[in-house]
Order: sequence, then C-alpha cells, then structure tokens
Amino acid sequence: MNAIPAVLSVSHSIGLCILIGVIILCLEILYHRKKDERERNNSRKRFWEKEAEANSVRKKDITFLNYIDIPLESLPFIHTDDDELNEYQNIVKDLAGKRILNLGGISNTDLKLEYGPANLPELMQYDDNYNTLTATLAKWGSRLASIGMSDRAIMVLEYCVDIGSDVSLAYYTLADEYRKKGRTSDIDKLIKKAEKLDSIMKKAILEKLNTIRSYID
Repeated sequence: MNAIPAVLSVSHSIGLCILIGVIILCLEILYHRKKDERERNNSRKRFWEKEAEANSVRKKDITFLNYIDIPLESLPFIHTDDDELNEYQNIVKDLAGKRILNLGGISNTDLKLEYGPANLPELMQYDDNYNTLTATLAKWGSRLASIGMSDRAIMVLEYCVDIGSDVSLAYYTLADEYRKKGRTSDIDKLIKKAEKLDSIMKKAILEKLNTIRSYID
C-alpha cells in the first residue's frame, strides 16, 4: 500500500520537472526573440540614420574617377559574317564612347555618402555600362573560342578578367583555352586573380578553375 503514494510522489516530481523545463525553454525562446527584434530595430535605425546622412551630402566632382577606357586598338576586332560576333563587337565599340565604372560591392547609400545623391543616377549608369561590357566580353571571347579562334578569344577574355570581371563564363572559357594549350602557369595566375574577387561568384569560380586545373595534373 505504501508503494502507491511513493509512485504518485515520483510521478508528481517528474511532472513538475517537465513543467519547469518547459517554462525555462519558453522563457529562453522569448528572450532570444526579443533580442533578435532589438537587433533588427537597431539595424534599421542605423540604416535610416546613414541614409539620412547620405541624402544630405553635397554633389561632388566625379570627373576624375577611375573610369575604364576600352583599348579598341588592342582588342581583336574582325570583319566577319558571323552575326553573333558582330553584335558583341558593336556593343563594345559603342561602350567605348561612354563612361564605365566598376562599382560592384558598393551600396547606393555608400555612393551617396561619397559623391552625393545628385550623382547617384549617373554612377549607376556607369556601373550598368561596366556590367554590360564584362558580360559582352565574356560572350565575345566564348564565341571566338567556339569557332576555333583561340588566340583571339584569350585576348578578349584576359582583358575581361583584368578589369575585375566576376562573369564566370569569362574565367571558365579562358581557363579551358589555357588548358588546351598546356599553359598551366596561366591557369594558376587566373586562380590567384579569382581569389581576389569580392563577389558572390568567387567560390563557384574557384571550384571550377581548380577542376580545370586538375585535368592537367
């Protein structure tokens, strides 16, 4: 008979421990939710404070920024009936008369802080020109490679990489052309350049380049 109260007492103790555990868990979850909410609120506050500061900056001279000048005389333009090649060549020639800036990784707020909000539309256009240029160079080089013009392809793709492009097609095609020619040291140099990229594409580019490099070993 004495065993029944003992069992009930143990069951009660276990139930109480479970209840306390649940309460502690709920309090911990509530604490972390409140903490996350405070951090989000502080982050939003800092953002809008920075944005307000950026919007008050006076317009600055952007004449002497590090604009990219396309070296038309150094790129392998050819007379051809290939419509695809002609399209890419014409785009590059057209861009040569425009201002081009690589502003990748710089937020609009930071651009306004540095140069003033009045310059933002122009700067965004210059960055768009850069993105158009690098994408076009990558496709141009890839097309040249696909029709057997390897040396010309390498010239175009090397220039694309040299101006800081993170277009994966440029890296993959260039590395593959190096591989075909047994230019292992040039693949190694290309990998080192990719390691300096500040881009979400960096990891994928490096993985592919190292795979291409492994084909030679």
